[in-house]
Amino acid sequence: MPGSNKNENAMAIADEFQWKHISMKEVLLREEAKKSEDGRRIADCLKNCKMVDDDIVIRLIKQEVDRAEEAHSSWIISGFPRTKVQSLSLQKLKVIPDKFVHLNVRPEIARSSIK
Repeated sequence: MPGSNKNENAMAIADEFQWKHISMKEVLLREEAKKSEDGRRIADCLKNCKMVDDDIVIRLIKQEVDRAEEAHSSWIISGFPRTKVQSLSLQKLKVIPDKFVHLNVRPEIARSSIK
């Protein structure tokens, strides 16, 4: 949920274990800055407070995971998957995570950290 500090927690875990941290938010913003076709679609979604299309998110995450795997680096992702389609895509892409981290954050705690 927003305000649960998932990025900060993922960065701390990545730092502790020397893994690559893949932040979905950062990946989307980098692609948006390229002003590619996907970047324009991302910008439109962000401008209109909509979820970015699953096909874009899946393609970008796959690229990031492939880069980490090619570098023989373990990785952690924050902000993905956000939909059932995204979740099921991992299996179809043959990306098999060996661990998931699920943070339980009380709603009142998360709300208090949103600025």
